[in-house]
Amino acid sequence: MNIRNIYKKSLQMIKEVKNKKEYIELIDKENLLSIPSLEYISGKKFKNLVK
Repeated sequence: MNIRNIYKKSLQMIKEVKNKKEYIELIDKENLLSIPSLEYISGKKFKNLVK
């Protein structure tokens, strides 16, 4: 899987969670980007991505 697909999947999954704790639980199960990586690539903070 390339980084673009992982990034898209991470953004899709972040819409289904309500907080960092729920997202962290999904990282290993769903092979998602870590929170710092996601914030760096998107240029947005986690709070803004959840909205």
